[in-house]
This record gives sequence, structure tokens and C-alpha cells, in this order.
Amino acid sequence: MRHSRYAWILGLAIVCLVTIVTFQTPQTVITTMSDPHYQKSSRTTIQHFFSLLDLRQTDLARDLLVLPEGSLDDQEFKTWETTLNKDPLLSLQKVEFLNFDPANTQGIIVRVSWSSPLENVQQVTYSISLKPTEKGWRIQQLKKINYPAAPS
Repeated sequence: MRHSRYAWILGLAIVCLVTIVTFQTPQTVITTMSDPHYQKSSRTTIQHFFSLLDLRQTDLARDLLVLPEGSLDDQEFKTWETTLNKDPLLSLQKVEFLNFDPANTQGIIVRVSWSSPLENVQQVTYSISLKPTEKGWRIQQLKKINYPAAPS
């Protein structure tokens, strides 16, 4: 047995799986295994939302939103959806969290930088609020705000 590395690897994998199941509920483990973007972290949800926009997967990004239809937040999302579809060279450069506190899920200030060879860097600052659902964190507010610019 001590010469069989496959037995050791299998044993280590079983120990890891048992540890994960012990510290998490089975529903969370299965959901995370089937959808790797389901996280307990609101920060990860925000980063994933903007990466989906960058990949032009706006239908999947919309799944992370729980905005009232026709609201200003919904219109802001539709504006970005149109902008991204018009300019295929526009790409996400950076998502910067300006006041992130893991305990606070209301009013997270995020500065997002986009760039394109055709235009200068665009920086947009949002106040984002999230709420936990059975499917993980969802964005319930996506408000564009004026925030002091980053030092040059």
C-alpha cells in the first residue's frame, strides 16, 4: 500500500471531499460544483458580473440581477448592453472596490475601467447593493454615481 501513489491520491481526495461536506451544507457543495460562480462572497458576484459583461454574455449577467423592470438601474444595464454590443473592441480593464466590507452588502462602491483602441479609458463608478437568494448573491441595485476620480 505504501508504494501505490494512486491509493494515496484517492485517499487524499476522499479526505478533502469529506472536509468540504463537513464544513458546508450539501446543497451549497452541490450547487458550487455544478455552477462554479455560485459563491458566498458578494465581491466574487460583482467581479463575475462585470467579467460576463466583458465576454458579452449579457443574458448570463442579467441572471445575476434582480432589478425592477423599467427602473433606472435596469436602464443603466440596458445602456451598457447596447454599448458593449456596438463596440466589440471595448474591454474590461479593472474592477476596483473602493469601500468593500464583507459584512456590508448595501452601497458597495465599485469603479470599473473600460478601454478601447478607439476611445480613451472610461471609468464608471457604481453603488451596488446585493441580496442573498437561494441561487447565491444577486445584484438588486446598480446605481451610477459621481465619485472622486482616482489620482493620476
